[in-house]
Order: sequence, then structure tokens, then C-alpha cells
Amino acid sequence: MSSNLPGARIDAAAEAWGAALRRIAAADPHMRQEAAGNGTYMVVTGSPADSVNGVFTSALRPDAGRIERLAARTPGTADSFPGPVSWCVQVRSDPDDRVREVARRHGLTKRAEEPFMVRDLRAAPPAPDGAGELRVRAVAGAECDLYVRALADGFGVPEKIFAPLFTPAVLDAGPDITAYVGEVGGEVVATAMTILTEGHVGIFNISTLPRHRGAGHGRRITEEAVAHGRAAGAGTAYLRSSDMGLPLYLSLGFDVAEHWTYFTGE
Repeated sequence: MSSNLPGARIDAAAEAWGAALRRIAAADPHMRQEAAGNGTYMVVTGSPADSVNGVFTSALRPDAGRIERLAARTPGTADSFPGPVSWCVQVRSDPDDRVREVARRHGLTKRAEEPFMVRDLRAAPPAPDGAGELRVRAVAGAECDLYVRALADGFGVPEKIFAPLFTPAVLDAGPDITAYVGEVGGEVVATAMTILTEGHVGIFNISTLPRHRGAGHGRRITEEAVAHGRAAGAGTAYLRSSDMGLPLYLSLGFDVAEHWTYFTGE
């Protein structure tokens, strides 16, 4: 399924995704970023997760030379963090031979694709009234440990994946970055995050803790996150989806705009 949004708005949403990642990196002085022009940039957050470290481009026609320039600097930057930090090269389109060769030279020989999804909020209906038993609230830096534990539980990964990324500095960075938990009876059952950039809202970190799945909490917290962005003036919502999350986001009005390609180490 492809989006009915015009190409210019999809381009802007892709640029907003990159701006959101750079915004996180700018919020914490321990993280690193560098730009090479033509929508190409390096971000190293210190998380072990390769999807949030490496060289990224929002250009439909990626410049292999610019990617190589930053890829040559990424391993040294990653090595400045404690512990192993994996990284990737990410492009929006099916990469050409030059980009594939850059990735290969740096040992990034595993290739995967992930849907990039968008939703037009200009004609979106209002969010449903009430959240049932689920209470969605924002969390600040003082509760970063709570947020990281909930993310780790929801995604089924160690806390060390999220702890370097969602620090007190990031959660307290400003009104454009908001972390959320959904609670039932005071117990955290779901998570989300929104990042607002120039008329776009990025939807991140949607998860439901395993013992609470099947009750609609993931749908509800996603609706709340989208409604937050729309109320703040966003005309477009965007997200990256896993295969498991795809049916949910399609049912919420998101369309697959593109499939992004990631090169990672084996």
C-alpha cells in the first residue's frame, strides 16, 4: 500500500525523521552528530542498537561520496563510547551499487528493509473521547528509569539498549520531545514518544508490556500520541514500523510511503 500524500510531503516527513534523531542527539552532550550536506548526516547515540547509530540520508538519490566520508568517521566515534556500539547505513530508496559498496567496505553486509509510514492529519478526525481504563501521561527526566524499564520490557530487550538514548537530558529537552507511559491502576502497561518538528509529529517507542497485550493499549496510546501532535499543529504524522506493528498502524490511518533500506553488520 502506498501513501496518497504528494511526494513533497513524504520528502518533508523523511527529513523530519532525520531532524528528530538529530534533536535527540543535540539534547544530550554525550551523543555525537555531524552533517555532510545533501540530507546526509552521522548520529552516534551510544546505544548498542545499530538503528540509532551510523550514517543516514533523507535524499532520494543518496550521495555515496558523502556517505563514505561520514562512514569513515563513524567507527572512531562509536569507539569513544563505553561498550560496543553497532551502527548502520540507512537510505530511503533501493540503493545503487556505489552505496552498497560503501556499506560492504565497512563490514555492513546485512541488508534489511523497514516501512516508513505517514498519516495526513489535516483531515484527520478528532481523537476518540476518553481512554477507558488507560491513563496516558507524560514523563520527565526524573522518571527516566521508569521509562527505560518499561521500554525494555515492552520491546523484550535489555535496558542497556534504551538507557543511553532516553536520558534525563533528552526527556527534559523541551516541549518538542515528549515521552509517555500508559497506566492501568497505577501500573505502566504501554509507552510512546512524540517529537515535533516544523509541522510534523514523529511517533516513536510504541510498545505494550507483554502481560498486558491484547487489551488495545497500544492502539490507545498511539491515538493519544497522534492527537498530541495534531493539537500542537502538526499536519503530518510519521513513523517507522516493524512487521508486527504494521496492521495496527494501517488500521489507524497510516499508509506505507516507502521502504527504507538498512545495512548493518552480521
